[in-house]
Amino acid sequence: MKIVIDVGVIGLAQLFETARTGIYRVISSLSLELLARDDLDLSFSSLSSLQVNQLTDYYFAQKNFAAKSFPRNWFEKTLITIAGCDRETSQESIAAKILSKLYRISLSHRIGAQADIFHSHYSALPCFRSRRVPVRMMTIYDIIPLIHPEYFADGFVDEFRPIVQSFSPRDDFLFTISECTKNDICSYFAMDPDRVFVTPLAASPELYYPELDQDVINEVKQNFHIPDGRYFLTLATVEKRKNLQMSMKCFREILKEPGCEDLSFVLVGTRGWKVKELLEEIDNDPILQNRVIFTGFIPDKYLSAIYSGAEAFLYPSLYEGFGLPPLEAMQCGLPVIASNTSSLPEVVGDAGILVDPEDKDQICQAMMHLLGDRAVRDEYAQKGLVRAGEFSWRRCAEQTVAGYHRAWDGR
Repeated sequence: MKIVIDVGVIGLAQLFETARTGIYRVISSLSLELLARDDLDLSFSSLSSLQVNQLTDYYFAQKNFAAKSFPRNWFEKTLITIAGCDRETSQESIAAKILSKLYRISLSHRIGAQADIFHSHYSALPCFRSRRVPVRMMTIYDIIPLIHPEYFADGFVDEFRPIVQSFSPRDDFLFTISECTKNDICSYFAMDPDRVFVTPLAASPELYYPELDQDVINEVKQNFHIPDGRYFLTLATVEKRKNLQMSMKCFREILKEPGCEDLSFVLVGTRGWKVKELLEEIDNDPILQNRVIFTGFIPDKYLSAIYSGAEAFLYPSLYEGFGLPPLEAMQCGLPVIASNTSSLPEVVGDAGILVDPEDKDQICQAMMHLLGDRAVRDEYAQKGLVRAGEFSWRRCAEQTVAGYHRAWDGR
């Protein structure tokens, strides 16, 4: 059974820092786990621009998986030569786009003719026109843009829709990352649940762990202008769905409490959409303006220290397909307060405090509970570490491989 996975997001993330989102972390972690297995005839591909394709190849070469690239033929090599492109050269010209399209057509035709299973980890599925068509599989992380379009920027839904329209609910198979999202998919597309496989995510232990060296924590805090004292933490793209206005309302209430004079709120992540009102509100609030720290994007290697230095992780998101940041926080030994909606109870379980994301009093009580009782905070920290240990990329890879076999048997 020959399997080809499309992981072009890897290359895109090398090109654009803003593409290094949760999906990038998922695809990079899972693909490395799959490529390392000896029991699979599996190779990676990228059906994107010539530049992104080369960046993808380079990433996996750096990880010692160059031999696992789906090989180019003479025509595809010639297109790269004609384009004269490399990893550093932008490919925005009309000629480069035409050459990239010819490359994708050629590569997808050969994959269709040679692969038994084709698995896209994010991009739209190609239409294979060869006589021998592989089993098509796709990972859909959530369909929130379809069921809650109000959370997204204008035009985002139109960009997302072609991805989900590329699969056939009757003929293709899907992976998804939570039972909540599986239920959403099956309901929205009237899809047979037996064609949707759940593969819960994980937090890499090499990247996310309790940082016990206070000097390291202090140095990282200084690097990202996090003041001395205690802080609540959120890691998320700054967007409406993350319910950050509610977080700020709650934080403002907490600051009124005795003994909270040293508190800050640290928000790690890139700025997204529909948050102008929130940002203006913080800038114009004399209480919040010097207490809310926007760090922007922070490389993974610093995140354990950021997580470990916080008092608690606050994540009252309105809707999630999985919720990777709370899992990362728990793996760093940080107590978690998260929403009791969508997929988050599947991730947090009873290892964190689950709250109604629209109930300010409930969230404030949870925040004060962790601030005011060190024993409770330590208890949730330990429960979080145990809970995070139930998730691993190896297990995710094993469930993915099981999905390949089930799809192949059910083709």
